[in-house]
Amino acid sequence: MSGVRPLGCAVALGFVLAMSSLWAAEGSPRPNFVVFITDDESALERRAYGWSDLPTPNFERVAREGVLFTRAYCSAPSCAPARAALLTGRNFWELEQGAFIQAFLPAKFPLLPHLLEAAGYRTGYTGKGASPYQSASRFGAAAAKGAESAKLATGPQYNQIKHQQSEDSGDTIDYAANLRAFLEEDKKSQPFWFWVGVNDPHGPFSPDNPEKLAAKHGINLDQVTLPGFLPDTPGLRRQRATFIYELLRADETLGKVLAVLEEKGQLDNTFFIVTSDNGTWYPPHGKAGPYEWGSHEPLAIRWPARVKPGRKVTDFVGFPDLAPTMLEAAKVPVPSSMSGRSLLPILLSDQSGQVDPSRSFMVTGLEWHGELPPNNRAFRAIRDEGYAYIRNYGRGFVYPVNEQADTEFEKTAATASVLPDLVTKHPHHPTLKSFAPRIIEESPAEELYDLIEDPWQLRNLAGDPAHAKTKERLDKQMTDYQRLTGDPRVTGEMKIFEATRAKVVETKKSGYKGGE
Repeated sequence: MSGVRPLGCAVALGFVLAMSSLWAAEGSPRPNFVVFITDDESALERRAYGWSDLPTPNFERVAREGVLFTRAYCSAPSCAPARAALLTGRNFWELEQGAFIQAFLPAKFPLLPHLLEAAGYRTGYTGKGASPYQSASRFGAAAAKGAESAKLATGPQYNQIKHQQSEDSGDTIDYAANLRAFLEEDKKSQPFWFWVGVNDPHGPFSPDNPEKLAAKHGINLDQVTLPGFLPDTPGLRRQRATFIYELLRADETLGKVLAVLEEKGQLDNTFFIVTSDNGTWYPPHGKAGPYEWGSHEPLAIRWPARVKPGRKVTDFVGFPDLAPTMLEAAKVPVPSSMSGRSLLPILLSDQSGQVDPSRSFMVTGLEWHGELPPNNRAFRAIRDEGYAYIRNYGRGFVYPVNEQADTEFEKTAATASVLPDLVTKHPHHPTLKSFAPRIIEESPAEELYDLIEDPWQLRNLAGDPAHAKTKERLDKQMTDYQRLTGDPRVTGEMKIFEATRAKVVETKKSGYKGGE
């Protein structure tokens, strides 16, 4: 692999221990860290980004009192590889088996919480950590042994305190109370790193969420706004309201977490990150898809001790940048294995807009998200200020058609909660025919979108001669970055990826028998 070389955990941790002793002797203060990460939420869901008008005051508070990043991206629109990229400081394709949901993260990659622990930090998490990874024992004894130290990637678990069951919450974890319990255990005045992995707004959803949304927030079905890649039908509108209710609940949880830190006098010295692991589940445009809604994430960072508030930064930044950022803020050496770049210079710069001109594009991708052959969602995508270029390595996810008479359309439209359910039954209906190709046809090898003229990415320009130079430029830029970071899709070293895909597919076909 060119550009980035892995550094063994033992070497990295030994270096950290030596350096942390020096810094402790110098008496340099170090911040606490809290990572607040929701599950399945695109950036535009938050009002601070200008499209949504949903009341998310707690995210807006963090953005107002810190820095709002308007072009932040997860590495892969799939929870496990996205979270692994955040914690390792590497692109998901640099993580071998860790590039796949339901595989495992090899222990050879240094993890942010482990590095901070070695430097004197207490660590812990509540809610959903770096999982879901399946047991590494599925891949053999050697893999199981190697992955053991990566199992608790986010530190000790604090999920003991639960809400009492109520009709308002299917998720019983009391995130704020578990953070409080973690803080109250601290008897050594150590700095801390804590991960709040909120399950909202991930499904399954309560079917009466739309009624609760109207009663609690005054948002009725006719006030719900749908993204432009969805037709406006009663079923999709109701599903959108179902999702919104849990999105707003996630923001309420954020407010409770901030209140606990204030109560404990820790908020102002806490480096506080708010983001989400991947985009909203709107197949094929959102989670597990190659488009903006799948990988463009909310990101706000608040650190009043050092960071000037009220700024919006337009640099392209990614999840691999977050681990080196926190390490640098903690005065812990960044391992050479991390291909991400620290955001600390941007955070401390006092500037808004584009701060670092070199951060002018972003590359994301996917290898697998639960599909069975012959479906294959693998892709890489690059976007800059004006365009997005996508290279599909498989046929995507093709939904089988079960066509029904158009006289049944209104009945289907009233109940179908996702676009594929609607399109596969009525692919030729005037309301749906423009959406049908992406649902029932194989993905093209290349896609190109003008993000200014076509922000919902509905018109593929890859075959348009007028855009040939733009496509060629982005293709080369993405390939160069893939080569620099050792992407097997460019180097040809696909043995691990092919074997891992075969194993996770086999495991899914078996119904996940014989392991966790």
